[in-house]
Amino acid sequence: MFEIYERMFELKQGVRYVLEFYGELKSLIDESEMHQPVVTDAATLTGYHQDLAVSKFLSGLSPTL
Repeated sequence: MFEIYERMFELKQGVRYVLEFYGELKSLIDESEMHQPVVTDAATLTGYHQDLAVSKFLSGLSPTL
């Protein structure tokens, strides 16, 4: 999941059309959903949010660490 989140965080529109940018983002979202199915359990959802927060933190660290 970390690698998927990292690609999401790094994704920018750049010179692409909005539709192309959205398509790539949607592909990453779909890929992440394959690993984390939709749930209604509050504890599981909290775990997903914590995973996302940790992934964002790790992706923002200096590569020299």
